[in-house]
Amino acid sequence: MEKLQWDPPSTVGVGLLDEQHHRMHRLIMGLAGDLQARPGDAACEDRFIEIFETIVEHFRAEEDFLQSRGYPGLKAHQFEHELLLDWFRDQMAQRTMPGKRPLALLAREAAEIIQGHQASVDRDYAEWLKSH
Repeated sequence: MEKLQWDPPSTVGVGLLDEQHHRMHRLIMGLAGDLQARPGDAACEDRFIEIFETIVEHFRAEEDFLQSRGYPGLKAHQFEHELLLDWFRDQMAQRTMPGKRPLALLAREAAEIIQGHQASVDRDYAEWLKSH
């Protein structure tokens, strides 16, 4: 599998949220790199869970911040978060089943999902914040 390419996320202009976006990026890229170097490393399973927990924490912080600012697109943003969390929950539930998908593939998919979310949905609120 080719090496995962993902530029660091652009900023949304909120220190805590930008820091969390960069942390998610580092965690996912670190996991992808480790899996390429050591496929099947059992410690990587725990790191996938850490990524999920980091995303849950971030989504909570982001939603709280947007609610405090009166962001009009909050409900749609929360819905997007739930879709992403459902994907992660489903993937984690399957980690205990025979024939589970390779963790390297899940790291790649997680990167694509998070990157897409940040480039579209998060960019929308960042633009709204700049104008308000």
